Amino acid sequence: MKNTKIAGIAAVTLLAVSPVITSAVSTDCAQASVLGDLFPSPSDTIAHTTALTNTINGLPDQIYSEANPMPATTDFNAIEGLAESGKGVAPVNFSSFFAGINLGMNSDAIKALSDTKVQKLRIYVSGNSLKQSVQNAYDHGNGASFSFTITVKNGDNTIATKTLTYTNNTGKTPAGNETSTTKGLSNVTDLTGHHTVSLAGPSGFVYSLFSLSGKKSNRGLAGETAWYTDKTATDAQGNTYYRVSTDEWVEASGNVSFN
Repeated sequence: MKNTKIAGIAAVTLLAVSPVITSAVSTDCAQASVLGDLFPSPSDTIAHTTALTNTINGLPDQIYSEANPMPATTDFNAIEGLAESGKGVAPVNFSSFFAGINLGMNSDAIKALSDTKVQKLRIYVSGNSLKQSVQNAYDHGNGASFSFTITVKNGDNTIATKTLTYTNNTGKTPAGNETSTTKGLSNVTDLTGHHTVSLAGPSGFVYSLFSLSGKKSNRGLAGETAWYTDKTATDAQGNTYYRVSTDEWVEASGNVSFN
């Protein structure tokens, strides 16, 4: 790991990960017109914005492990602040916020974001209950995750958008001990009416299930699915869980929506 400077702003450069190749910005007249206020020539517009949008579209989901632990939640403060405020920042500012938490920020990505010719663009972050979701993932591990969406805009025009999912697989229980850090669930409450919980994607992600005793199930629920629930419960930390089978409960988070 090494420290680097982005336009005078300190950032952390992690291991290089080759970005996914995505389609370039359209070179038609309409796209050039949308970006025409940035650069004097359409060809210059396309060259610089293509590098930036390919960087955003190519950012990978993050999976933290024992070998690559999830950063402290304070490292996510700037991203959470953007999501809560709804205010965008210039690409160079975004890079300084983002480099330390994302393995996809190799030198080419940092160069694209710090390019002075794209600083009139704005980058926005959105996500539901992001601060709480980040904290839950950090505290619980064992596959807990959170997601947020990055959107690049030129004024009101969207140039690129990318949703990222961060999963903490570091595990928060000693080896051989399958009891969750919940130490059991209590305050079981019956729900009235018909209710479901919807689980955010990607579809390949598995949400952990727990019993009332706090034991982690050997089964899980796939992302992009919905499940009937009839009861809620809480753990010692006050986190809410929804019952989805006889004694299997899924934890509420920004990625688990109660309907």
